[in-house]
Amino acid sequence: MRLSAIRSVFRCTSIQAGVAFLLLLIPAWAQREACGPSSEISSRLDQVKVVVSGPSDFDDGLAPLRALRRQHPSDLWVNLRYQDAVQQYGIEGHLRKLTEEYQVLSMQHPDEWIYTYLYARSLMGRNTASAIQQMAEIIANHPDFALAHASLAEIYSSTVFHDESRAKAERERLLALCPGYSLQQRPAGLPDPSPLVDQAERLLAQQGDPDRIAALALQGIRADEWRLQRIRPFDWYSVELKRQAQRELQAKYWRVWSLQVRSERLAGRPQKAAELLAVMEQRTASPRSASDPLYWDALTTLVHLYREGSQKDLAIRKLSLMQDFLAAHPDPARVAQLEELRKLVDPGAR
Repeated sequence: MRLSAIRSVFRCTSIQAGVAFLLLLIPAWAQREACGPSSEISSRLDQVKVVVSGPSDFDDGLAPLRALRRQHPSDLWVNLRYQDAVQQYGIEGHLRKLTEEYQVLSMQHPDEWIYTYLYARSLMGRNTASAIQQMAEIIANHPDFALAHASLAEIYSSTVFHDESRAKAERERLLALCPGYSLQQRPAGLPDPSPLVDQAERLLAQQGDPDRIAALALQGIRADEWRLQRIRPFDWYSVELKRQAQRELQAKYWRVWSLQVRSERLAGRPQKAAELLAVMEQRTASPRSASDPLYWDALTTLVHLYREGSQKDLAIRKLSLMQDFLAAHPDPARVAQLEELRKLVDPGAR
C-alpha cells in the first residue's frame, strides 16, 4: 500500500475515532429520535410504581423513581417521568425544588439545549407563560425536536391556556415527527374530594364508635387539605376554581369540628366536647367573622350543637347574632331558616 493511502486511512480512522469520542460526550437522549424511550428504559419505567396518598408519603412514593434516575441521570424519559410524578403529587415545596434543580442543570450545561427544555418543562403549570416562551425558542433553533411541540400542544389544550388553533398546529407538527405519539392531559386529574367525612357522619347517625368517627373525619379533612395544596400552586387552575376549593374546604372544617364535638359527647367525654366547642366559638368571635361567607353557616352549626347539649341560652345568643346578620344582609330564605331554628331551640316561644 502506498504511503499516501496509508496516511489517508489513518486520517479517516482518526476522524472516526474522534467522532465516536464526541458521541460519548453527547447525552443519551440526543443520540436517538425523541419519540419514546429505549426498550430497556421503557421496561424499567414500567416496573416503577409511584403510590402517593398524602404529603407524608411523597418521599417514599417517589423513592423507586429517584433510584432509577440515579442510575440513568441523563436519560430524557426517566427525567420526564420524574417531573410528571413531582408535578402530579407534589405540593409547593416539592414543586419549587423541582424547578430549582432543573434550572441549576440548565446553567451547568449551557451548550446542551435539552437541559433548557427540561427546565422549561418544569415551569409548566407553575409559570406556564415562561414555559411557552422558552419552548418557542427551543423550536426556533431545533424545529424537529418533537417533545417541545408535544409540550406546547398540551399547554394549548389545557383549559386556562386553551388555544385550539395553536394546539392543532403543534399536534400536527408532533405527529409528523412522531406518528402515534400520545399527549398527556394538562393538568393531570385531581382526586375527588374525600368521602370520609360523609362516612363519619353516617357512622355518627348510627351511634357508631366515637373514636372511629373522629378518626375518619380527621383523615378526610387531611386528604382535602392535600387536594387543595395540589391546586393552589398551579396556574393550570383559574382563580375562581381555587377560591371555590378553598370555600369548600372551609365548610368541611366546620363539619369536622362538629363531628369531633358530637363524637366526644357520644363517648361520654363532655369536658372534651366543651373544650372543642369553645374553640369553635372563638372562630366566630373575631371582628372579621361577620364578613366571612361561611359566617351564617357557622352560627347555624353552633346553634345546633348548643341545642343538642341542652345549652339553650348559648343557642339563643347565636340566634340573636343571626338576626343581626339578617338586618345587615336581608335574605328571605335565611329569614325562614332562622324561624325554623327558633322553633327548634325554644318551641314554646312566640
